[in-house]
Amino acid sequence: MKALLIFAALVATAGPAFAQTDQRPSDGLLAVKPISSRAPTTDTDMIRSKIERLGYTDVVDLTRDSTGVWHARAKKGTEMVDVTVDKGGRIKPEPK
Repeated sequence: MKALLIFAALVATAGPAFAQTDQRPSDGLLAVKPISSRAPTTDTDMIRSKIERLGYTDVVDLTRDSTGVWHARAKKGTEMVDVTVDKGGRIKPEPK
């Protein structure tokens, strides 16, 4: 009889615990929706930020070629220079 009461108590407390694990996404206007990890500007923004952290400003014409190397024009001091970012993330001015 004692085992039956313990079993009934466990079943009674386990039911609400399992019911709370299923969370439905909110469809409200203020619901937080995750940003896709495949956002098209993510790579461009990361490369632009990396170039700017090295002291370049006004980064423009940022493109990626077929080999995966990034090319851009940026200002270093007062001079506009061509910049490349290779696949390893190394940033260097392009030879003129």
